Amino acid sequence: MLAELSSCVAFQIWAMCLAVLFCKMFALSVVQGIGRISSGKFTRPEDAAVFAEGKQATREAPLVERAGQCWRNDLENIPMFLLLALAFILAGGSDEWAMFYCVTFTVSRVLHSVVYLCAFQPHRTIIYSVGAAVCFMVAGHLIALLGA
Repeated sequence: MLAELSSCVAFQIWAMCLAVLFCKMFALSVVQGIGRISSGKFTRPEDAAVFAEGKQATREAPLVERAGQCWRNDLENIPMFLLLALAFILAGGSDEWAMFYCVTFTVSRVLHSVVYLCAFQPHRTIIYSVGAAVCFMVAGHLIALLGA
């Protein structure tokens, strides 16, 4: 079963998108670290002791807060999509649809992070809506596959 799955084009696409989304989320963590170091603001006492001469900040730098909010938004959306898309593939969904869903969602999440960090509206809402729509499309398609 695993050998068959690993040679499946849809699964390979899904796995590639999984890796891209991991890298994107990790990049947000790096942005947070860079934001803390460049601003010199550290809210944790142990971090302030090491990196800010003991001067603990009461609030994160704006870029750090924004990257954290983006990260939390990813945690609300990416795991559900990955599970839906994997279920779609395991249920026998076509390679073409899997590629459309996975690539569209992944691109939307990468763009969402960029516009979130840059504070671009209404772009952020529009791009978020694309990713959310893809999730509902996969869910509907999966229900149709399983109900057939």
